[in-house]
Amino acid sequence: MTGLSVAKWLSMAALFTAGLTGCGAPSEPSPDKVEIGTAYSYRMYTHCGAREAKFAGKYWEAVNTVARQNNSPSGWDDPYQKGTMTRLSETATVFEADGTEKRYRLRPGAATFQQVCS
Repeated sequence: MTGLSVAKWLSMAALFTAGLTGCGAPSEPSPDKVEIGTAYSYRMYTHCGAREAKFAGKYWEAVNTVARQNNSPSGWDDPYQKGTMTRLSETATVFEADGTEKRYRLRPGAATFQQVCS
């Protein structure tokens, strides 16, 4: 980092990585900066069926789980699917990828996932 301050270097790194998020959506900001109604670039962990998510510093559970346990919607990548996460309200979010939506509700007070699959 010769000739660059740490702050300047971090600022340049943020500008560079901002263009790598895909979907034209901004990267997920810190939890206190997430705006209701704004879609943020998000990588959903799908290996266990996308039954849970951590977004905006909070834990969420799927509203409608997929009938085929441990499977994500047809066509989604495994173990991660790129898409967008939108906070609909204080207690609801929606993940969208390739034209398919999956809705989530807040798990108030949760500090971890309910289940971690292998």
